[in-house]
Amino acid sequence: MPARLCSIEEATHQAYAIFQELAPQNLSELDIAEFNQHHEEFGFIEDSEPDNSWQEFVSLESDLEDFVQVLVGIEYEDDDEVLAKILISRDLDAPFCHVLWKQEAEENI
Repeated sequence: MPARLCSIEEATHQAYAIFQELAPQNLSELDIAEFNQHHEEFGFIEDSEPDNSWQEFVSLESDLEDFVQVLVGIEYEDDDEVLAKILISRDLDAPFCHVLWKQEAEENI
């Protein structure tokens, strides 16, 4: 039986809600202040197909086609600053979410 999938837009909204809820525990006060100050003008929430780097962080039994990758950050003139990279399931019967926060991403470079 095929999975019951929510839309990419719904999954993206859910990922952003998770970002807002968990950001205070996972980002620096400076990052949060910058995002709050600039998110209306320069903030971005970008969804895409999951890239292959997720295999390094999570083992998935489901197809990557059932997931959305969401980037949340601030777009500056010279560079984008990604605050969170989120992998979220679109499968309504198998909820899953994993967030890579800015500090974690910098440690893995």
